Amino acid sequence: MNRLLVFLTIPYVFGIALGRLITVEAGLYLAVGALLFTVWNLRTRQEGFKVLIPFLLLFLIAGSLAFNLAIKKVNGALQEYDGQRCTLVGMVADEPLWHDDRVVFPLSLDFIQLREGKKAAASTVRVTLYRDGEADTPLAYGQEVSVRGMLVVPEGKRNPGGFDYRFFLETRGMSAAFYGETASLVMGEFSPSLSPVRKFALELKEKMKVVLQDQLPNRAGGLLVAILFGERQALDPAVEEAVRRSGVAHMMAVSGLHVGLLAALLFLFFKRVGLGGWPACLLLLLILFVYTYLTGLKPSTLRAFIMIAMGVLALSLGRRKDLPTTVALAGLLTLIYNPLHLFNVGMQLSYGATLSILLFTNSLQQMIGFAIARLPASFIPSSWMDNLAGLAAVTIAAQIGILPLIAFYFKEISLVALPANILILPVMALLLGIGLVCAFFGLFIPLAASFLTLAAHPLLAYILVLTACFSTLDFATISVLPPRFWEIILYYSIFTLVAWKNGEVIKNLPILLSPLKALKHKLRLFHIMAVSLTIVLPFAWWGFPSLPEKPLEVVFLDVGQGDAIYIRTPSGMNILLDGGGRPAYMGDIDRVGRQVVVPYLEHRRVRKLDLVIISHPHEDHYGGLLPVLEKIPVELLITNKEEVETESYIRLLDMAAARGIPQSTLQEEDVLILGPSLKMDVLGPPTHLFRGTGSDVNNNSLVMRLLYREVSFLFTGDIEDSAAAWLLREKAPLKSTILKVPHHGGYMSAFSSLLAAVDPKVAVIQVGRNTFGHPHGEIINILKEYDPEVYRNDRHGAVMVSSDGYTWHIKTMLAEAAWQHAPEGTLLYTHICVKEKLPEAVNLP
Repeated sequence: MNRLLVFLTIPYVFGIALGRLITVEAGLYLAVGALLFTVWNLRTRQEGFKVLIPFLLLFLIAGSLAFNLAIKKVNGALQEYDGQRCTLVGMVADEPLWHDDRVVFPLSLDFIQLREGKKAAASTVRVTLYRDGEADTPLAYGQEVSVRGMLVVPEGKRNPGGFDYRFFLETRGMSAAFYGETASLVMGEFSPSLSPVRKFALELKEKMKVVLQDQLPNRAGGLLVAILFGERQALDPAVEEAVRRSGVAHMMAVSGLHVGLLAALLFLFFKRVGLGGWPACLLLLLILFVYTYLTGLKPSTLRAFIMIAMGVLALSLGRRKDLPTTVALAGLLTLIYNPLHLFNVGMQLSYGATLSILLFTNSLQQMIGFAIARLPASFIPSSWMDNLAGLAAVTIAAQIGILPLIAFYFKEISLVALPANILILPVMALLLGIGLVCAFFGLFIPLAASFLTLAAHPLLAYILVLTACFSTLDFATISVLPPRFWEIILYYSIFTLVAWKNGEVIKNLPILLSPLKALKHKLRLFHIMAVSLTIVLPFAWWGFPSLPEKPLEVVFLDVGQGDAIYIRTPSGMNILLDGGGRPAYMGDIDRVGRQVVVPYLEHRRVRKLDLVIISHPHEDHYGGLLPVLEKIPVELLITNKEEVETESYIRLLDMAAARGIPQSTLQEEDVLILGPSLKMDVLGPPTHLFRGTGSDVNNNSLVMRLLYREVSFLFTGDIEDSAAAWLLREKAPLKSTILKVPHHGGYMSAFSSLLAAVDPKVAVIQVGRNTFGHPHGEIINILKEYDPEVYRNDRHGAVMVSSDGYTWHIKTMLAEAAWQHAPEGTLLYTHICVKEKLPEAVNLP
């Protein structure tokens, strides 16, 4: 109760986090409950924590309401323009992010230009413009621009473990994504809608950046601009990679660390020149606010500024500082200003690190100091030892607080972050001060700036050399699987328990271990044996209960216009049939692998693939396998016997050979035994491959029938009429429970006969947004005539099938219903199907 603000901030944060689950109606019910609880407290004259409960409920409701109101401003704003080509006109609403092949920035719209005319639109869109090797465009925050391309309103998460792009946009205040090319970009001056203060700040920052880049060599200048302002456009890619691998990338993302270091430097400077009292406090806060404003009012910098302002105010008024209350106030004010900031990675990392530093630094410093004191280094001054212990404690404490977040968002952990931070952080404050003074004086006295850069240059060279050395170590970083949500919750629950008693681990350990110590004194060997026999004897007499058999899982991943099917057998084998991809003429053929297939496999905790099968060598089937082979060990790579000279396909096979992955081919009559009662029969292509059919590569696709007891799957690749006719002539055993429709539902004159031979209960079409007319209308009509249940990746997202060999169960990512089926004559046959038309999905280009 001594920290009331902390108790009230926590439910407000939870209310925002649970905002999607707490509807407005549920919030009203909770509010009524809180009101009744308050009345009851008043009537019964309650005291203590019970009095606080209604207020906690009200803050929880306030958080959920704030979230829903913020999301409502974004939702549906541009839905009517989904999938249309248009021209957008508006203001660049934040600093552009530059990548090798594209630039990304938010655009605050003035209007949309369509064929039928101009439409006003008060919304923000995330614009991605691809560039083909041309030089960087001088694009800046606040500019008025127009750009041509396609507007896309993405749906939610389309694959298990996938990226929820829609929620990502919503939590950043954006209602849609837009894709185009830099060649279509037309730039103007600063937008007239930009406030004069913001315009002045942006112009000032641009001039300061020019001063630094003119006065320093390219690598050093780009690094200093990245450190001071968080902008990486001029940063050498090799330097950026070295900094990332060294675990000090946070120094290039303007955060609370920068504000805190700058405040410490200014405080020491004011002390040296004899400036104190209110003038020093006001000047300190003014400089910090200007820097926070210049760097874009990021959540982490806002947190640091509010905390420092509260500390300065407490110091000036002679009041005691309470850091937990200060952190709570900073978080509460930030989230009242914009509740969606809670989902900002920078804010999560900033508050995670700050809380962990507050809770664990003292204990860690004691332990580290205790260890250092035993080192044979008596010639080192004790003050140096204390500073080293303090710096190491702060670094370790920060890492403890953000470790699961780093693993979740970046999927890698730096093993050299501790020594790198210890060696680099001491020069950061000095570098920030010198850099800002140099940039400011360079606006008026360029000669003074040139002298000041002489002091900055050796510090920058020191950082460049140090990060280069650390990054070259083979063990600098390790890749990790992203933790699941419940694992993160468990981690932070333990984190909270350990830190419960004043945030000191040393004080907590005796408390946590005291029950074990008491139990140790009371237990005797007889007690242990009696308990052990009580547990073991029933199992010895009646046997161990058999664990339920794991089902066969077949997942038709949504990879857009392509195929990718993941199979997990009951015995635990992991099989990937095709990996999606993009056509070569579109470039970046392996993007689907990076953004869909690998994240899905990581989500499933797949540490190795027993089989990777390529049905045929077309990019939309194998392109996504390039990053799969880079990330995940593969036991065997299987292809058909088709030989092609495609550069990317040869690169894939060469990569497999370089990694020591055995390669094999399949053809008709081959059989893969995958476990008890589970096999894969290869029905095609024939021994003598198709030639002269007009589409030999497609017709030579592997056609395979997966049979598990009484349930079967027919995988048909991209076969066309010639292959289908051959399968029918050869009387191949095509009858299957579930059919993967050939060639993304493309037209096939023999499809009706093929469908009659297969007689499926379920048909799955792996299709995405395309210009080929897939699935063809005639194919859809034939499917309606035979009436299997039809699932399409473009409408349902990923289609997940599980089976015990007798029944099968289907779930989809974008449909709420699930289907449970059983063959006639076995168990209960239920038939639940959503008949309404699902919204068309738009896959990202």
